[in-house]
Amino acid sequence: MNGLLIKMKILSKYIFVIYCLFSIIVSVNYSYAADNSKWLSINKKGMQSFRERDFLGSEKFYLKAIEEAKKSNLIAELSATLNNLGLLKIELLMFEEAENLIKESLNLRLQFYGINHRYIAQSYNNLARAYESSSRIEESIDFYIKAINIYEKLGERYNMLLARTLINLSTVQLKIEELDVAQMNLIRALTISKNYSEDNSVSLSAMQNLAALFTQRGNFIEAEEIYLNLINIRKNNSKDNSVSFARVLNNLAVLYKKQCKYNLAYNYISQAINIWKNLSSVDYSNFAAAFHNQGELYKAQGKYDLAIESFNNGITILNNSIDNFYKQYVEQSYSLINLYLKIGMNKKANSLLVIVNKVRVKRGDSVITLDKLPDEIYEECSSSNI
Repeated sequence: MNGLLIKMKILSKYIFVIYCLFSIIVSVNYSYAADNSKWLSINKKGMQSFRERDFLGSEKFYLKAIEEAKKSNLIAELSATLNNLGLLKIELLMFEEAENLIKESLNLRLQFYGINHRYIAQSYNNLARAYESSSRIEESIDFYIKAINIYEKLGERYNMLLARTLINLSTVQLKIEELDVAQMNLIRALTISKNYSEDNSVSLSAMQNLAALFTQRGNFIEAEEIYLNLINIRKNNSKDNSVSFARVLNNLAVLYKKQCKYNLAYNYISQAINIWKNLSSVDYSNFAAAFHNQGELYKAQGKYDLAIESFNNGITILNNSIDNFYKQYVEQSYSLINLYLKIGMNKKANSLLVIVNKVRVKRGDSVITLDKLPDEIYEECSSSNI
């Protein structure tokens, strides 16, 4: 009997200890949620401002959220806001800052979540984006593949994130003309995404890249069909005046120019440029490229005054961030110099070359003379499907 009483007393002590531990856990979780709520509110405001493309407002909220997370020792939350701020810096073309922020976020996430976690894959994907934006192609491909490997290990639940990363990887592969591998990745992404719903954003992105791939291959009929399908889908959304839609219109214009369909090309390139004008976007590279494409279109038709205006518009946009788009700035400037020479405006050609050489010297390149200037690129159009 005494032994039973002793056992009951011991059991009561264990129950009391367990109760106390449970109370502490509940208390910790409750205080954690309370501490987390202030950070969550600020971070959400930053995300909302980012969606509205109020980048200045977004950065202010993110910096406040980082301060709150550090003050409350919220490691996971701190990693999330650092990641968000890194993505914002990519939009602002501040690629070195973006890289540092995303790396800092990644290091915290590796400590907090371990290697095979969706947030690690997300950080790898975002780091790849930063490298892609600054033309560090090999590093970009490496980190996209790292992200893909994690999503594959995590299984079906993260299939759409896997598909989106495959599309991101294909974008880099298109730039370096690894077309066969890019096509395989795009078909895989389409197959995955269409298991969930038709015409979702992932499917549309895959279709857009596939059309660009077909254009590069010279498969104009297939590319045109995809672009027109994309435009019809997006036109059902009257508010779709996005950068993505502008790129589709621009790419279709380039496709029509390649086929000598100048009137059709002009219509689509004009729509694309109008969207970019109204967006106040920092998508300088594609916006400038659209003006360049418009200039090439005018030049092919012998409308040289209009071509000069379009080329100048593109170069002016790139002036906003020459350091980030140096190669594009120089190439588009060369096109305008060659056009000046073609129509006998030698003084204008020399004046622009002086400006370009100042930029070249600042970047550590040698001065280039008119006789060493790359020849005018003349792309002969064809109405046939290659």
